[in-house]
Amino acid sequence: MSCTVAEFVRESLIFLNEKVSVAEGVNQMVERNLGSVIVTRNEEVIGLFTEQDLLKRVVGHNLNPAEVPLGDICTRRLVSIPAEASCREAVLKMRSNSCRRLLVYRGARFLGLIELQDVAHGIANEGGRKNWLPNLIVGLTLMLVFGVIILLIFQLPEMLNIAKRVSGP
Repeated sequence: MSCTVAEFVRESLIFLNEKVSVAEGVNQMVERNLGSVIVTRNEEVIGLFTEQDLLKRVVGHNLNPAEVPLGDICTRRLVSIPAEASCREAVLKMRSNSCRRLLVYRGARFLGLIELQDVAHGIANEGGRKNWLPNLIVGLTLMLVFGVIILLIFQLPEMLNIAKRVSGP
């Protein structure tokens, strides 16, 4: 079974109106230990505010977070993916769009976010599940080879005695 995006959707999200200040958004992120906020207008997703947005667009421009609304500085070029997509598709989409998060939808319904680190762990675990049989076969083969070598080493003195008797006195 291959890894799918739906397995890694983060549903524990913060939804804030575009008019909420950056300071309030950051406070919410800190309280819930999250790296992003979903920015909405009329309960529709219009943007994503991340730690990177804070650094590049607020701190980097010496703006006052208490005066800047989330809607003015959030990322609006959102990249989404269907919940049924594979983890590999998600990584390729993140790479081609230079992002670390994707919005996940099932049809028109917003489900949540996935993050690169979660998908990477999923792919790594998938590889481990696929390779268990070849790894087992290789391990058993190595054990057999080492067993034969050890058996031959223990039999070496006896084989030398036989060789002396056959070659003569």
